[in-house]
Amino acid sequence: MGLSASQGRMLLLTARKSDLEYRAQQISQKRLVLSQQLESISTEYEEATSNRQMKITLWQDGVATSSDDAARRTTNLTYAALVSGTVRSVNPNDSGIQGYDRTEGQDYTSSTFYRLVDADGAIVVSSEDEIPANARTTSSTITTTDALDSKDGATDGIYKVGTYDSEGGFTQSGASYIALSDIPNYKNTALYKALYEDKNSSDTSKIDLEVDVTNGMIKIVSKDDEGKEETRYFNYKTGEEDTKNNKFKNCELKANVVENSSEVPASTRETTSSGDTIKSGGDNKYTLYDKNGTVIARYVVDPALAMGTSDVNGTTDGPNYLQDCIRNGKYLIQKGEKDTDDGDKFKWKNLSWDCAANIQDGYYQDDDDKAKAKYDRLQGQIQAQDKKLELELDNIQTQRSAVTTEEESVKKVIDENIEGSFNAFA
Repeated sequence: MGLSASQGRMLLLTARKSDLEYRAQQISQKRLVLSQQLESISTEYEEATSNRQMKITLWQDGVATSSDDAARRTTNLTYAALVSGTVRSVNPNDSGIQGYDRTEGQDYTSSTFYRLVDADGAIVVSSEDEIPANARTTSSTITTTDALDSKDGATDGIYKVGTYDSEGGFTQSGASYIALSDIPNYKNTALYKALYEDKNSSDTSKIDLEVDVTNGMIKIVSKDDEGKEETRYFNYKTGEEDTKNNKFKNCELKANVVENSSEVPASTRETTSSGDTIKSGGDNKYTLYDKNGTVIARYVVDPALAMGTSDVNGTTDGPNYLQDCIRNGKYLIQKGEKDTDDGDKFKWKNLSWDCAANIQDGYYQDDDDKAKAKYDRLQGQIQAQDKKLELELDNIQTQRSAVTTEEESVKKVIDENIEGSFNAFA
């Protein structure tokens, strides 16, 4: 074989060897990915078989002290099961929870009076219907207040964000508002058109506008196409424009303009009854007052509690949402009982969930078989793929060994050719 032919053969063998080594690296990378997948499904299987679930023991109504197993059952700890004894057996005025029909546990109830509270001590319920007001109006009303001293009471129509004390006194804590919907046929008024329909209405501020409450006037500043400011005055009760500006006198406060009174923040709204009063503070928080304005209790509505055995992600076979809240300390359990040292007055005391007599915490095994079947299936698939890649890698190693042997042979021929060439000229 000539020197040039041998050199060409050497280049082909080198390229072939590099290709085999690159394929071997790819296969090794694939096997690494499979190893990571196997670790992932192993972790998932471990979590599925080590998850825990709280159970609560319930008794048939009226036979809570019976030793008969037929009168007792153990069920998943849900909100409905937890408070079942409270809503059926305790006066709502004592329990702080209003009794109502339930679909779960209607024949079996807890023999212990339980309720939930958050870290601030507010009672946690799953629905507004559980808040025990004596009566409720069918709709909420926005309360207008005359917080400013005025001789003629001209502050009518100004909504102020604030709070009431036990004597009915009002303290403003937020902004003031003017609602255009209070004006008859307000969409046909000059005030509405200036704010919402005129050419430059998009550039007209509706926030912190100067107000003359004595004369019922409001000052509006807008800009024309050239950026020049234009000041106009309107009666915010009638919507008419005061083109001569002979009525706007005193800037006594500033107010925001909204189109409809429903846009006024909820802290100025109250639902009233002949007895107790419920006031919403936003974020599903409520405060219950008696007719004298004294706070009876505070509430937090968490609709997710009504999901029963579903967790926060909506999966029906996962741990209960309530149980997650109890374990991570979001909600605390309180136990109600009569205090014999205080005239048998009913009181609520914090109780650690793992100290409750009829609440148990154990492994959740209902999904173990499903998790095992899934693990075996995925493990078999990964092992089959890994075995296939292992055989392919062995084949590449065999080819590489053959290429290496031939490469050494060609290299020897090249060395002999070079040596013979130099000897010819020695």
